[in-house]
Amino acid sequence: MLITIFDGYVDEPSLLGVPPYVSPYVRQVAGVCAELGVDCRYMTIDQWRRGEKISGDVLVFIGGAIVPGKYLRTYPASPREIMEIANSFTGLKILGGGLARYRLVNEGFDYYARKDVDALLYDLLTDNFEGHRFHTIAEWNRWLLKGAYIVREHPDFPKSLMVEIETFRGCPRYISGGCSFCTEPLFGKPVFREVDDIVEEVRAYREMGVEHFRIGGQSCIYSYKAYGMGEKDVVQPNVGAIRELFSRLHALKPKVLHVDNANPAVIASYPEESEKITEILVEYTTPGNVVSFGMETADPEVAKRNNLNATPEQVMEAIRIVNSIGAERGENGMPRLLPGLNFICGLWGERKETYAMNLKFLEEVLQRGYLLRRINIRQIASIRNKFKLKYRHECWKFRDEVRKKIDRAMLERIVPRGTVLKDVFLEVNKGNYTYGRQIGSYPLVVVLPYKAPLGEFVDVKITGHGERSVTAVEYPIDVNSASFSILKTIPGIGERRAARIVRERPLSREKIEEEFPELLEFI
Repeated sequence: MLITIFDGYVDEPSLLGVPPYVSPYVRQVAGVCAELGVDCRYMTIDQWRRGEKISGDVLVFIGGAIVPGKYLRTYPASPREIMEIANSFTGLKILGGGLARYRLVNEGFDYYARKDVDALLYDLLTDNFEGHRFHTIAEWNRWLLKGAYIVREHPDFPKSLMVEIETFRGCPRYISGGCSFCTEPLFGKPVFREVDDIVEEVRAYREMGVEHFRIGGQSCIYSYKAYGMGEKDVVQPNVGAIRELFSRLHALKPKVLHVDNANPAVIASYPEESEKITEILVEYTTPGNVVSFGMETADPEVAKRNNLNATPEQVMEAIRIVNSIGAERGENGMPRLLPGLNFICGLWGERKETYAMNLKFLEEVLQRGYLLRRINIRQIASIRNKFKLKYRHECWKFRDEVRKKIDRAMLERIVPRGTVLKDVFLEVNKGNYTYGRQIGSYPLVVVLPYKAPLGEFVDVKITGHGERSVTAVEYPIDVNSASFSILKTIPGIGERRAARIVRERPLSREKIEEEFPELLEFI
């Protein structure tokens, strides 16, 4: 028997599996195959798009962009692609991930994993299937570890691969139902993985040569093993557990160690503990790190109607705390730890005034001098409950104003002109431009205004700012060997002077200082 683990990519509230990320789903399914001695292969939607054929007796399709965003290099499987794949495969077909769990696809497959696809596959292969179930904590840890080997088949392995690591499942706010739109509270009381298990999993990847990790599989990193779970919505952070986890992960010497979500209400309600945790994250994780705050709206009435995480005042306080400790620039050129904000258009109870409140909040953040690494604005998806975007024009206007008034100003503060960013991975050529990013959580898109070889890490110097990206050139450059395309993009040089440089090379340091001083800061 051969099982094909087909990665259609996932993007969920607390989980990412779009390249260069690889999700836990595919590794857990591989772990089941390893435990049962069943042959399996890993394949991505991009490989299929390039014409590779699907083989095997069983197809386990993983997918689900529950909170879709904009992607630089690729995108999750579309409904058309999913149906084409399902209709062309003649063996047993199993659908897993958000597509199955939230019934976003209801035809073309033999089984739909309403809970955990790894548990479903295990029960089917052992003839013990009696109904859909979640994996146990022992199975979760065991299958993640046994399935680690499958990342060797990922196209990004090992050079640029980012492994998403889970710490716990569910949301501490499950007791009140959590946010109206979020699927995490539906898992019930959070189940935590032990520090030993998380460290052992990361160690397995390090031994394979993987260097980049995000501790991202949780609704709030500040709530890992928190006190008061199941007793109150806003739990008390467990500083000791977080210190043990990140100090031990740091000792494994990953090149990138980042996190994802955090509840601003927890940070604001327990400032002393949260300051200590922020210091731990700054000490033991790598620069460019982001804690993503699910603010969703600055309208108190909308927040109340949708049972949201935090009040605007709590969010502002959480932004202050993280900035006060994490805004220092790190060795890769990015601040060490910054907050990000999520806004959602289409929540229950929205008014036209809601969007003016949102913009006013962001303008106050800017006025206070705080930094936000990224502001995510998206239309709500009707997955857990039914929603309707009533004020579409106001939503798009708000997003446009944020891009023009807030995002560019934030980027100019975060990475001023002349900042050197290290280890930018070049991913895409579009026309005469090259797009790259540092490997990390919400990495900044860097645009080189010329074609450069892909698949390489380069250092760059910032030359300009867009609304959501920056322009740069490779740094340092060798004036006597740099291409005409690079030289002409350097501020103050242009095509005519670049052509002159090429004609008159080699240039001495003295001649550069005398006739082309603009080059000095780039050499």
